[in-house]
Amino acid sequence: MVTEIGKATPEQVREVLKLLVSGTTSDVSSMEEIAGSWWRRFLFMRWFGPRFLGKQMDTFVATEGARINGFVIIQYDGDAAGTFDWAFLKPLDVEENREEFADLLDTALDFVEDQGIHPYFYFGFATASEAEVRQVLEELGLGAADYQNTQVVGDLPLAEASALPEGMRIAPQISARSGAKISELLPAVYPDAEDEDTEMIASIHSSTLRSSKVFLVLEEDAEIGFVQQFRWRDELRLLYALPPGHWGTEKERQLIAYLARTLQGKTRRLRLRTFSAAHMDRARQSLESLGLVWQKAPWQRWVVALEGDTQEGDSSEPQPSTRDKGSVWPPEAPHTVQDNDVETGEQAAENEERKTGRGDEQPG
Repeated sequence: MVTEIGKATPEQVREVLKLLVSGTTSDVSSMEEIAGSWWRRFLFMRWFGPRFLGKQMDTFVATEGARINGFVIIQYDGDAAGTFDWAFLKPLDVEENREEFADLLDTALDFVEDQGIHPYFYFGFATASEAEVRQVLEELGLGAADYQNTQVVGDLPLAEASALPEGMRIAPQISARSGAKISELLPAVYPDAEDEDTEMIASIHSSTLRSSKVFLVLEEDAEIGFVQQFRWRDELRLLYALPPGHWGTEKERQLIAYLARTLQGKTRRLRLRTFSAAHMDRARQSLESLGLVWQKAPWQRWVVALEGDTQEGDSSEPQPSTRDKGSVWPPEAPHTVQDNDVETGEQAAENEERKTGRGDEQPG
């Protein structure tokens, strides 16, 4: 039977919702709370699901007759479009199936690119995914991202409880308004990157701000970096950025120990990440001295810059697509529950409790 690929009809959206609730998705964790409650399942199937997948997002399906063999759910945030919710039910070690999977992703990419609104596209998948997923992404021009690919984890409280290093202080920010400041600081995190690369990562990373707490790191009143706080159940998750001169130093170690103590709240585990692999490599030994253990992150992000149409009356040339070259700049992953009931000694500027299903990263 011939495989057809296209944007999902309302009836096909309902079938995709059934697959999601049954656990047929690349990110099972995103559906855990819904699948575990009959009334959440009812609301999701009848109201929220059709609204999100059919109106606020775009869903693409690969079908054989009435059967759905694969789907990709595209979500939009700022300058970025992409997915962490997808599935392909046929084995990818078969060349014909890989071609169908590639056609499904290519259809979604073409749709986003034709809109000319979102210049960046990301694809999130589990690090443990079969090699054929990466093979298909490479063929489509996406590239691996040097972004949160490794982490250190451990139990809380840490063995060491440190005060802030002398001369340093932490300044809480209004998360939703922190994008511009983070964009200013990111080039120092990737000192060897081109300007357009850091612009890309800043645009994609901005989608995480509303589901996190953001703190600026100041040294002698100079803004040198930032920290984002996320929490998933009993786990405190920190993503931080400092300039290379601080990587692996005693000051960095003391800063992390201080943050883990003051932000712990009721959490019992710490998951700590840097932006780049170079930062983690240099800081690893120092962080392990706090009792943390290095490991690969459970998710990867591959991304590509798309060619958008020029707006009417705009004489500027469109930016070239990198789908034929790949890219190394990533998006931020979804699915964190953020409950803001922990404050630093300076008191967070936002005391509003948030609970979202889209945030920093996947559990696990």
